[in-house]
Amino acid sequence: MNVIIESLIFDFDNKVRETVLELINRIVLTKDEKELRETISAYALRSDLDRYFVYGFGNHHFWVKQRKVSDPEQTFEQRMIFQQFGNF
Repeated sequence: MNVIIESLIFDFDNKVRETVLELINRIVLTKDEKELRETISAYALRSDLDRYFVYGFGNHHFWVKQRKVSDPEQTFEQRMIFQQFGNF
């Protein structure tokens, strides 16, 4: 599946860079929405994904936003990663 990087990645910590690269690799290696959902769930349990990022699924896409280091309850306005699935 294709991954679209829509904004800057603020790598204020080496773990951010590592987490983003691993996330992108995992997304690219999935073949469909079901596998993507399973992969993201499993990766979130074993990584810092939830610490640095907020993510979710729309009807035909997966999105990721980066949390702000100054206030982890807030995210940057723009999406960082967008991935469309389905027959589009």
